[in-house]
Amino acid sequence: MIKCPFCNSVYPENTLFCEECGSYLAPSDGQSTDPLTGPISRDEEQASRRGAKILVLCIKDGGRIELPLSKEVVIGRLDAGRAIFPDVDLTQEEGMDLGVSRRHARVSLRQDQVFVEDLNSLNGTFLNATRLVPELPYPIKDGDELQLGRLVLTVQLK
Repeated sequence: MIKCPFCNSVYPENTLFCEECGSYLAPSDGQSTDPLTGPISRDEEQASRRGAKILVLCIKDGGRIELPLSKEVVIGRLDAGRAIFPDVDLTQEEGMDLGVSRRHARVSLRQDQVFVEDLNSLNGTFLNATRLVPELPYPIKDGDELQLGRLVLTVQLK
């Protein structure tokens, strides 16, 4: 097991970065990354494209954030001092004042369905006014209202 020297979170061997604070975990003897898989076949690539979706988060003041869902997307606030760099940074949308955590929620695409998951945020994640249980994925659909802390977003799927 590897212990993060900054936040004391514990991870299995071969973990390179702390998921809580983003710190680099110094390698121990024999620590390395897993090997890359082979090249993606043409059939896998075409299947991936068919399932690919674009998630648009509409902010009440008229702002829009478009996200390709080719991978998991972490939504939160940037904190360079703690090495936390979410895929979607809501700092400019008053994220701090509205209670958005640094690592607030994760959005992912699984078998052609989009899911949102609260990442143990302090002020909670709400889907259509219902608070989500942390670390459980919930399906989202076009037109849903997603609330991170007090920041309200409308979901559009393309």
